[in-house]
Amino acid sequence: MMKYIYIILSSVFILIFDLWIEHSNQAQSFYVDWLKPFIDERKISIVWFLLLVVFFIILFKFWLNRKNDEINNLKTKLESEMEILIHANSELSNYRLKDNLSKLLNHFIKKHPYVIAVQLYQFLEQNLNRNTTFKLNFIDGTVVEDVNINAIHQLYYRSESRFINEFRRAKELLIEEDDPNLLLDFVLDTYSILSEKSQSSMKEEDACLCSLMVLGLEILEKDYQLGIESLGSPEEKFDSLLDDYRTGLLRGALMNDSYYTFTHTRDNEKLNRQYLTRLVKVRNEETLFLIALDASILADEGYNAIMSYIGDDFETLLIDLENIYNRSIERVGDSNGS
Repeated sequence: MMKYIYIILSSVFILIFDLWIEHSNQAQSFYVDWLKPFIDERKISIVWFLLLVVFFIILFKFWLNRKNDEINNLKTKLESEMEILIHANSELSNYRLKDNLSKLLNHFIKKHPYVIAVQLYQFLEQNLNRNTTFKLNFIDGTVVEDVNINAIHQLYYRSESRFINEFRRAKELLIEEDDPNLLLDFVLDTYSILSEKSQSSMKEEDACLCSLMVLGLEILEKDYQLGIESLGSPEEKFDSLLDDYRTGLLRGALMNDSYYTFTHTRDNEKLNRQYLTRLVKVRNEETLFLIALDASILADEGYNAIMSYIGDDFETLLIDLENIYNRSIERVGDSNGS
């Protein structure tokens, strides 16, 4: 658009200048005294000279605009190709991370004879309308040959938020101030709620509440020797409820500051299989790991020491994985910056 404006303005200027010269006495005098020696005596008149100058200016401007368009198109193309390259590099980094994770898990299983499987889950918590939903998404895992173990690809737990908050406050009070009263009250209250319900009427929310009650009892049992049998409870009903909804993973996540172990109690080939869980940070995300151990570990005299060693060694594995992840992020960042 600008180049047409230049053409019009230049043409108007030349026309006005030419009319001024031809019809103005002042212009005639100015022409005779000052311009004639430099114009009429030369082979090219000033009018044609100006026209040529305007023409070359317009031609240069047109060429310059075209070059700018080419440069802008090239920049756009380079930016697009850079985005594709960065995305491809990021995808490759994710693939390498997953490949490295699989190698680390396989090495971990080979290192520990009692370990038969390792699984990692993404753990998400969402509060909505005074209800809390916990969601587990399967990330990766590995298992030894000839072992039957299920990978839960997606699992939900739901509870009223007030129960979750009460449990966490009571647990925090016990840890920070060595005051078990609030946790004991929570256990007794939840026990009363659950005991009044029949097994057939119990639902998902009851399984979550039962998990909180059992966790509270297990925490109290460590220091106060108060187990679920101390309440004279229908332990079989609660065990069945916990098994039906596979709450071992939930209890492991809710402990979140230490290891949590639980046992497969149903009478099948998995009877007495041990599970070790802990909620950790992996790649800036809440991640729950689950280590399955063969039931024969219970017969080993060094059971507790072996479990601690396995847990500590797995934490080292996670640190190695985190270092690999951080290095890959730095490489992607360098590619983006360059």
